Formats: sequence, structure tokens, C-alpha cells
Amino acid sequence: MPRWGKVSIATVLPLAAGALAWWVCAVIGVDPDASGIVVGLVVLVPGTPLVIWAGQAEASPAPRSRPVPAVIGDVPREPRAFQPRPDLLASIEAVFRDGGAATVCALVGARGVGKTQIAAAYARDCAARGVPVAWLHAETEGQLTVSLHLMAAELGLRGAADDSTAVVRKLRAWLEDRDQPYLVVLDNADDPDMPAFLLPARGGARVLITTNDMAFERIAAPLPVARFTAAEARRYLRDRVGGSGDEDPAGELIEELDRLPLALSIAAAALVGPPRVGYGSYLARVRRTPVDVLLDRPRGEPYPRGVGQAITLALDGVGPPARRLLGELAVLSASGVSLEILGPEADGALAGLGAVSLVAFTRDGSTALVHRLVRRVVRDGAVRDGVLLPLIESAALRLRFVERIAEEDTGRRLPTILAVDEHATALWEPLEPLLDQNAEQARAVAETLLKVRHATAEHLLYLNDGARAIPVAQAVVDGWEKVMGPDHCKTLDATYTLAHAYEFAGLAAEAVDLFGDLVARRARILGEGAPETLRAQAGLASALTTAGRADEAVLLLETVVAAQSRTLSTDHSDLLASRFFLAYALVETGQPDRAAELFETLVSDQVRLLGADHPETLVVQGRLAWAYRHAGRADETVALYEHVLPRQERVIGADHPDTLITVHGLAFAYEAAGRTAEALAHYERAADRLEAVLGPDQPWTLTAARDLARARRLAASG
Repeated sequence: MPRWGKVSIATVLPLAAGALAWWVCAVIGVDPDASGIVVGLVVLVPGTPLVIWAGQAEASPAPRSRPVPAVIGDVPREPRAFQPRPDLLASIEAVFRDGGAATVCALVGARGVGKTQIAAAYARDCAARGVPVAWLHAETEGQLTVSLHLMAAELGLRGAADDSTAVVRKLRAWLEDRDQPYLVVLDNADDPDMPAFLLPARGGARVLITTNDMAFERIAAPLPVARFTAAEARRYLRDRVGGSGDEDPAGELIEELDRLPLALSIAAAALVGPPRVGYGSYLARVRRTPVDVLLDRPRGEPYPRGVGQAITLALDGVGPPARRLLGELAVLSASGVSLEILGPEADGALAGLGAVSLVAFTRDGSTALVHRLVRRVVRDGAVRDGVLLPLIESAALRLRFVERIAEEDTGRRLPTILAVDEHATALWEPLEPLLDQNAEQARAVAETLLKVRHATAEHLLYLNDGARAIPVAQAVVDGWEKVMGPDHCKTLDATYTLAHAYEFAGLAAEAVDLFGDLVARRARILGEGAPETLRAQAGLASALTTAGRADEAVLLLETVVAAQSRTLSTDHSDLLASRFFLAYALVETGQPDRAAELFETLVSDQVRLLGADHPETLVVQGRLAWAYRHAGRADETVALYEHVLPRQERVIGADHPDTLITVHGLAFAYEAAGRTAEALAHYERAADRLEAVLGPDQPWTLTAARDLARARRLAASG
């Protein structure tokens, strides 16, 4: 209820009650002094709580509940002739049913016994029953960190400056507060200490872990997963290969492969062909295939018998392109490689690898998966043959397309951009030790990967997502420093990007410090008037504006623009950026009319250089509308925002942060024009979608949420 309505009720009702009491006292002849006491009590007794009620602030609107995605991550699809092993699935369900709140179950067994497939079968069943699922890769700390950040982003929990500790804390709190069922799968976990802090102590969530380490019994109820029984193995071969599966050579092959599901699946693919191979013939090939590539023995666990031979024979059945592709898949991220990244030219090789069970696919068929034992055999073979570095190089070259993604497509292709960065991170791990062994070739590969990651950071900045850009840009700075040295131009260029990432994340003080150091280093190396030094100074001024020091920024930018105007062409991107920063800072110093003149000139230049509907042109027009608003030019503000918004929706998408910033600006303009209903609708859209796209703690998200709450209060009180 509006505040004025509450005040009216709190005033009128006690007075009406008092008048009625006075009339009653007069009618029955009560003494005037006594009547005064009675009337006073009648007014005060109901009036006091009503006054308190009227004075209470409107309750804050309940937080918007974000729909929980049905599936987060890539759940593997069901393989051919899958043996569900219902006893294991029933045991998982029993642990979760009988274990009380926040149950954690660990499927424990040797590598290749099918733990991931059992977990995937349970996850698919949960999803079919309407229970949301998060599938997280947990083999390494890096993979788990990426998975956790993805989960937090999908749930709308990731904040602008959240590190991994904050993400884990928020995810655990969310899981503990959830009463409804939810399944989290931690696949291929190696260290029980890594996921321990994520595990909820209460709530409706359940956690299923796959691991080969019995140490997980400290944090989970262990369920042993053994190799196939002889009967299960025969049934699998019968379903996959045909026949009865009872032939003597089949039984011998089953024992030769140690009844290991992974080895049997690879063998079955070879038996089916084409060409089709008999059990006896394949068994003879297995027995005469030497395996001189021995995998590391994790924590004393012996390498499973037969897997190496089965993988080697399977590789013999595919051509060089497929073997090369499998090598690349083995060095890219273990969480899987999307077919979009591999490209249509890989379809034939993928089909061949899938036919021999060396590659599996996710439920939707969009991502290729390689079992970690297969990955290890292939990688160790590459090390033995001296081809690991060429494999890393060819895999890295597949990622170069991220540098060519157009600005207008950045928002739409964000999942692909993030996946590329995950793969670049995975490739850097085996590459880094090689930098000291084969400096020239390894350095060339490193440069490719660093360019890819720098492009990723720039894409994230274009989306105003400083939080995700910071770790990427920091890794690029560290990488260039290792490869080229701390004062190399590429190291300093990456530092510029890192500083802007801090600024976009709302960490202005850190950005000012980084830019200040960059200015000093540029001046020392190149001189005070060098274009690179002036560009760094302009970046510093932008960070000063963000830090609330716009007066200093204006003074610095006026000097920078004057110097750049003497040395650069009028259309140079550095000069255009500095003019933009100056106009922005002028608004913040209370000079919107002068800022509007600068923005108008910039718009004309951008239209001439890039076109009227280029994303950068539309951003500058949006800032011109913002300057008009501060100058009190309400009609022009609304008209320009209404011009920009539909064009941004068409060119870069309705959920692009730049589009949503325009939505927020238009809401403010509608509010100033007295168009309250339209203002509220646009505030709600901006707040809701910015939270969904950027996370709840990003600067723009917080600004939109505050303005929405303020507008709602004003509408309620008016």
C-alpha cells in the first residue's frame, strides 16, 4: 500500500473512533472529565499501532528467483550395448535415501571399470525424473575450478570479484539452502581435499563422486565398482558383437582383457568392424601386441591389464587423420571438445574414432569425450615418439578462430569463447616444461596460445565482464613475461588489458595502481610522448574516473588528447578512445553540455569510419544520450535511447550487456519524463538480465538493482 494511504488510515480511524466515543458519552450523560479520559483512550489504543504501521518502510521486494537449469555441464550419452548394472544404481539410490541430509556417495574402483558411465546413467535418470543435475569435471584442480565457476554462473551466484574460495562458499550455501533434490556429480576426482569444502552439510542436494582412490571414504559413503563379472562381460559382448558370447575364444578374450569394461568396449568395436574379426583372431593379435608405453601408477595402483593392447589395436584400425585428431583431443581439456571447435573437417575422423570406441559423445552429440586412460596412452605414446609438441601446436592452431569472432557475435558465442580458454589453459600445462627444452618451437606455440587467451580476455571486456577477464588476462601477463620478459611490448599490452579488467570488475583502486605502473614503464622504455605511453595514460585517466577522481582524469585526458592530436591521425583508435574517456569524465565532473558536444563529434566520426549500426557507434550514441540526460535534455535523451535500443537488440542481441546498459539508461529517461510504468518495466528487465548475464555482484548489476528498488519505492509512495 502507498505511504499516503497508510497515513490516511492511521489518522482517520482513531479520530473517527474518538468522535464516536464522545457522542456515546454525551448521550448517556457521562461527566465531561471522565468523557475526556475515555475519548483519549479510544484514540490512543488503536492509534498507536496504526501510527507505527504507517511509519514502516515498504518491505523490500523478494529477490528474483532464477530458474534452476535442468542440466549444468556435459553428461555423457549412453554408450552402445550399455550394461546398466542395476545393483550399483540401486545401491546409489539406497545411500542417498538412507543416508540422511546432504549425503555424499563415492563410486570407487580401478581406472576403466565404468565408474563414469554408472554415474552418467544415474544422472540421466535423475534428469528424466525432473531432478536438476550439475556434472563437474574434477580430475585436476584447474578443471574443478572451471566447472565450479561455470556452475555458479549458471545459477546466478558468481560475483564480480569472486575468487574460487568465494565461489565454493556461495555454491555450498546454495546447496544447503535448497530443500528440493539436486544432484552434483564430481567426475574423476583424484584428491579428496579438493571438493571437501563444497560438500553441503544439510539440504536436499546429493553429491556423487567417481574416483579410484579409497581415501574418499573420509568424506563419502564408498560404493566399490568392480570389473565386469564373467556373465556381465559375456552379456556385453553378446549385445554389442552378436552371437552367444559363450564361445571359448570369447571367454579367453574376456579374461585376457581382465573383464575391464573400457578394454572390452574397444575390443568389441574392433570385432564388429568393418571388417568383422573373429574372437580367436583378435585374441591372437592382443597376445602378440607389445605395449612398451607404461602409464604412471597412481598411488601404487597397477595399470589395468589389456587396455594398452586394446587401444593400440584400435589405433591400428584408423587412418593417420583420425590418429592425429585423437592426439589433439588427448592434449586438449579432458572435459571434452565441442564439435564447433573441431570443425566439420573433423567429422570423418571423429566417426572413425567413435566406431572403434576411442571417442564418446555427450547426450546432445555436441561434444567429443576421450576416456582418461585413452588420453594417457596417446599422450605417453606422443612423448615416446617425440611428437607431443607438434600435437600441442596443431591443437592450439584450432583455437585461433576466437581471434576472428566479431564484436557483434561475442555475446552469442560466449560459451564457445570460454571453452576455447579452457582448452588453451589445458594446452599450456604440458607446454610450459617444454619451453626450456625446445625453446624456438615451444615459444612459437606459446605465442599462439597467449594470443588466443588475450583475445578471450578482450572478448570478456567487450561484454563488460571484468570478473572473468581478470584471471585470463593475468595468465597472459605471466605467460608473456615468461616467454618474452617483463618489459616486452606484448607483456605490457597484456598488462593494459589486465588493468582494464580490474576497472570493469569495479576494482578501481587496483586498476589505478596497474595503470600507474604501466605508464611509468612505458615512459622509461619508450619516452613520455610515445603513443604507447599516451595510451597508458588515457587508460589511467579512465580508471581515475571510475575511482571517483574525475577532476584528475579530465586534466590528464586534456593533456593526452592534445599530445595525440599532434602525433596521430584524427581517425586513430587511440585518439578516439581518449576522446571518449574525456567526454565520459566531463559528465562526471558536472560538465554535461561540453561532454555532449564531444560525444556528438565522436558519433559522427564513428558513423563515418564504422557505419551507423556498428556496435561501437551504438555504444557512443548511448553515452551521448546519457550526457543529454545529465544536461536536462529529457526529450532528446528518450529519443536517442529509443533509437539505439532496437538497433543493439538486432546487431548484438537483446541480452548483450551493452544492450542492457541502454535499457537501464532508457528506464532512467522514462522515469525523468514521468513515464513511471515504462520506467519500471525497463528497470526490471535491466536488473534481471544483467544479473543473469554478468552475475549478482558486478558493478552494472548492482547499479541496476539499486535503481529498480528506488524506482519501486517512489512509485509506491506516489
